[in-house]
Amino acid sequence: MSAAALYLHLRALGLELVPVQRPEHPDGCVIRLRGLHRLEPVEREHIRRLISANKAALVALLASGSPAALAVRKEGSGYGSNKRSRKAAA
Repeated sequence: MSAAALYLHLRALGLELVPVQRPEHPDGCVIRLRGLHRLEPVEREHIRRLISANKAALVALLASGSPAALAVRKEGSGYGSNKRSRKAAA
């Protein structure tokens, strides 16, 4: 799965991704997920595995100022604002 597709999928689920610099972490960064508590435990674990497997690409997408990355983030910003938009995006 591409980072863009994963990002949009996570946003459609109502999650917000926030990269946080953590020098003590092996790769220097963690991705904080807001809204994860609303998902079922099995789905939470699946999301965590997806993010772990694609972390470097997601961090690059979140940090990039490229037109493509900005377009993906803009598209994702309309997702997750309420239950209706999450259902429409799914």
